[in-house]
Amino acid sequence: MKTFIPMLLIFLAVTGLCIWDSIHIDKTFEYLEKESTEIYTSTLNTDITDAELGKRINNLNIYWTKEMDKLCISISRKDLQIVSDYLQYLCTAVINENQEDAITYSRLLNYNLQGLNQANGISTLTLL
Repeated sequence: MKTFIPMLLIFLAVTGLCIWDSIHIDKTFEYLEKESTEIYTSTLNTDITDAELGKRINNLNIYWTKEMDKLCISISRKDLQIVSDYLQYLCTAVINENQEDAITYSRLLNYNLQGLNQANGISTLTLL
């Protein structure tokens, strides 16, 4: 009986961490996917020199930088690195005012975020 209570507490702590992590991953990737889709659409319809578009890309980069460390709790940094790379390429395309590169990298960013969301988000497939 003495070991039952500590084991129960450890079980509840681990279960709580798993639930928090799953919810956090799902919310983070939903936001990232939504923003990257809007950025991709904007790069198709708006000139890359638009200040609002540059601000959105920069804000997404800042958000990703903050959240990446939390996501590394359960997702390999190697799997997340590709998103960082495409975000940096996209930021560079804005600095260089290169519309074609911005379209390409925003599409690749969106595609990779969708894949990470499907692989790590909450769904019946990942529960199996």
